[in-house]
Amino acid sequence: MIFRKAKIAAVSLAFVAACGAGYWQWWSNRAPNFLPEDSTTFVAQFAPPSPANSPQTRAELDELLALQAARTPAALAAARADRKKDIRQFYGALGVDAAMDSSLGPLRDFMERVETDVSVYVRAAKLRFARSRPYVIESRLEPCTADVADAQSYPSGHSSYGYVAALILADMVPERRQALLARADEFARQRMVCGVHFASDIAAGRVAAEWLVHELDQQAGFRSEKAETTAVLRAALKLPRAPPK
Repeated sequence: MIFRKAKIAAVSLAFVAACGAGYWQWWSNRAPNFLPEDSTTFVAQFAPPSPANSPQTRAELDELLALQAARTPAALAAARADRKKDIRQFYGALGVDAAMDSSLGPLRDFMERVETDVSVYVRAAKLRFARSRPYVIESRLEPCTADVADAQSYPSGHSSYGYVAALILADMVPERRQALLARADEFARQRMVCGVHFASDIAAGRVAAEWLVHELDQQAGFRSEKAETTAVLRAALKLPRAPPK
């Protein structure tokens, strides 16, 4: 019976691994919606992360262990709630309530397209540096989310997306800029609370976001879709059509 259970567990793990490999093979073939396919310049801006056996990495691991020791049920629930890169996670900072969601399809569609660009570019950097997740290096870390499909940690995709979302939304609704950037800080830090990213992954994600937003703004297709989406969002919020300068 023990042997049979072990065999079943091994088969299950192999199945999950195969599914994960298939997912990432499919994912890696995606192309960005707005940005050029060549991400070389983006990747080149990052300095390599600290080696796994370095004092810097040890200090970051100790920081994550301290965060883990301080986790409360409420903190865990909040961190798990932010596990998905979904623009709805920024509704509160925008001043959007649930009743408005049905009128914000264009915003959700637009930000899903942006998220593809962010993910494609960040994935290229992750593959370049191949930094292991913190819980792989430090066995005492217990990640609080099971949706980490890849092994690379640097830079943080969640951090990159969160700051990209906040910066774009802040251009659309500058009246909410401070709240949006604070929400991006919180969204990014949740990955540390969950034990799946180093602080330096998060910092690199913000650098990534600033580069990506600048480059997106150079693309005519992005600017056009952003202008249309801005009008929809500001109408839903009952704000003047044009953002204040």
